[in-house]
Amino acid sequence: MDQPTERRSEVSCRCRLSTLAVIEPETELPCTQFLITVKSTTFTFNHASDEENDAVSPPTSEYYSHELQLDLLMDENASRATLAEALLSELHCPPELCPAMVDKVANGAVAEEAGSRPFSDFMVVHIEACIDVFVEQFGGSEEEEAAAPKFVPASRAAISKLETATVEESAVCAVCLEEMAVGSDSTCMPCSHLYHRGCIVEWLQKSRVCPMCRFSLPADLSGRGSGRQTGSSILLPD
Repeated sequence: MDQPTERRSEVSCRCRLSTLAVIEPETELPCTQFLITVKSTTFTFNHASDEENDAVSPPTSEYYSHELQLDLLMDENASRATLAEALLSELHCPPELCPAMVDKVANGAVAEEAGSRPFSDFMVVHIEACIDVFVEQFGGSEEEEAAAPKFVPASRAAISKLETATVEESAVCAVCLEEMAVGSDSTCMPCSHLYHRGCIVEWLQKSRVCPMCRFSLPADLSGRGSGRQTGSSILLPD
């Protein structure tokens, strides 16, 4: 009997930024503030598993949007952490692409702000970031695809069993993108990846998948919080 074809995915993305408006606020600001509308569209291409058939199914797409008020000039670390959380939990950006997307959006926003001068300092710069994610899936069956890890929360029992570990060498928490000090306590996933306790617990309450390696904890089968959010209620500019 033939062995089932292993399903694999290749993920890539592109990011485009533009300035929608430069707004002079009624009250004085301590520095320029950024209002960033992030739009993310994931395109999934399913390649036929039959080696003699190179057909590609019509792509399916999922669209998400979110709006963030960030202070990239005075508090860049906190703003980047907020952006990373939004990309992962609200916009469903693949974890392996998140650090690169944070850099592109944050650095691009600052560059757009510099290009908006000489209006004046301490403005509100409204940036739009459009992220396209391309997922190409090869081989496997529809049943295997349906069983693949998605944004389903981990069970409370699995989260409670996570162990505490001491950070033995400099590392970065993949959820908030901030450094974990050597000698400090962290929470260890069964796959051995370390995170800040609060960061990984909040992440697992939304997705049971390790942000770094896709290891999956047991799912929460109660149905609480398992629905996927397809966009926000914020009205976006045309």
